[in-house]
Amino acid sequence: MAVGSLTLLCALIQNGWAQLPPVPNAPDIVNPATHQNGAEPLSQNETHPNAKRLASQVALALTTYSQTETAEQIARRLDFAGSEAKGLAATFHIPGAWSKGRIIYPQLGGLGASAASVMVVVEQMVGTSEGIRVFIRTLDVRLALSDGIWRFADLASIGGTLITEPAPPSPQALAVLNDPRIEMPDSARWDILSGSISQNLLAVMARLAERFPFGVVTLSQGHPYEVFGTDRQSDHTRGRAVDIYRLGDTLVIDGRTDGSAVHQTVQWLYQQPEIRQIGSPWALDGVGGKSFTDRLHQDHLHIAVAQ
Repeated sequence: MAVGSLTLLCALIQNGWAQLPPVPNAPDIVNPATHQNGAEPLSQNETHPNAKRLASQVALALTTYSQTETAEQIARRLDFAGSEAKGLAATFHIPGAWSKGRIIYPQLGGLGASAASVMVVVEQMVGTSEGIRVFIRTLDVRLALSDGIWRFADLASIGGTLITEPAPPSPQALAVLNDPRIEMPDSARWDILSGSISQNLLAVMARLAERFPFGVVTLSQGHPYEVFGTDRQSDHTRGRAVDIYRLGDTLVIDGRTDGSAVHQTVQWLYQQPEIRQIGSPWALDGVGGKSFTDRLHQDHLHIAVAQ
């Protein structure tokens, strides 16, 4: 949904989250990894921390509210959304419930000269009279750069919706869905349950889990439909790619040294027969090869298969 005119999140950035309502204490569903310290799990090695911080704040503003708050009240603190604030506030609001948002990881989904996509994996814990429900989504938060300052532009994707009648999952799908070493948002799980993800990609994910536990940001939903800034459909939305932000407890952004576990994993992935393309902090075979790097692919491994 477009938001019209852009308004800088000055109050949110300067005052932190003092204006967010208190919510009841609740358990962690996804245990915080060692790099996570509260609402902004940003490494000092991040290349675009301001963009990631703003996108994370947007996600938290949408997923944190008290039991008595209405969508209209939430909209009053969404000053970044302009005339669309009320509609945006209702996106994740459940009347009569409290909600607590927590950022798992904000990954770059696209970078242009004056625009960016940040794919924010956010856990939303919702409490009602019937109990607690948890949704973990990958949001595609779009930003615009103006006078050197990132501003909110759009919420391009909410990361899909719950699948109530999934197709019978394949053995490869079940292997990935049931592997405790593979951390995935619900958005990715819904992709797998829809039957839209390549069996070859699932096979690679299962083999990778034998080497390292890993964290997924996106398969398809929550990723820009096209390769950012182009008119070419992304391998993600074809069901042929996965983005991984950590191996074990090491963020990709923190493992960008030759010989690291992340580097060795990229070398291993390069040898896998199904792999068509690997984006990472390294270009193993030079310009135009199967392995590539750029300023976008510093905080994750992009793994794509041919079919």
